[in-house]
Amino acid sequence: MRKFWYVLLGVSLMFVLFSGCLQQLPPDNNGGNNVVPVEIYDAKLDYLTNDASVATVSGVLIYKYNYYGILSDATTGIYIKDISGFNLNVGEKVTVTGTLYKDTSYHGNLRMKEVVLVATETATEPQPNILNVQLDNSWLFDTNGNTTDATALSLWIYRFVTAKGTLTSLDDSGNKFEFEYPTDLGSATVTVYTYTAVSTCVNTPATVTGYLAGYYKEWTLYPRSTSDIEF
Repeated sequence: MRKFWYVLLGVSLMFVLFSGCLQQLPPDNNGGNNVVPVEIYDAKLDYLTNDASVATVSGVLIYKYNYYGILSDATTGIYIKDISGFNLNVGEKVTVTGTLYKDTSYHGNLRMKEVVLVATETATEPQPNILNVQLDNSWLFDTNGNTTDATALSLWIYRFVTAKGTLTSLDDSGNKFEFEYPTDLGSATVTVYTYTAVSTCVNTPATVTGYLAGYYKEWTLYPRSTSDIEF
């Protein structure tokens, strides 16, 4: 009988030791808090085609203003909202998780809200893509949240772009311009709006860099600063 209790005690001790070893094993690299981001373009298209609204994405913060910023990768970009508490710096690579949504009331944009910061790291700013197509306003959301081309909207909305063309002022303050630029089929125009005024002009050669977004259902190119407009 005494031998039985010794065996039972030994088995119990071995179980406790084995359990302790299991608890100290490192977590699986594919589990826990490790989040694998998807490409920004893929996240936007997945939302538009499969209604997958929650996504984790990474991109370089190319512009920041108060509560929002623009993330950009080599292909496209995205507007991220509710970031004022994160102390982010322009030029950082930022990984966030958030909820994609349609800005249908005013501008027709595709954005991300309820943003949670996952990680930041140092990075190099991506090169702007060449703007060489005619932007169709029907790609932007209408008041019912519809777009005529989900693929085009996913690619061009908040894309970081540049183009050489000519600028003509649309106001007297130096904030709003018509920008004509070359395309494969000839030429196209887009409105340029700069929050910091530059000189008014008429049909003046210029290189304009910035991000694309809808403004009251029309495409607009937003330079990040006056240095993004080169005469």
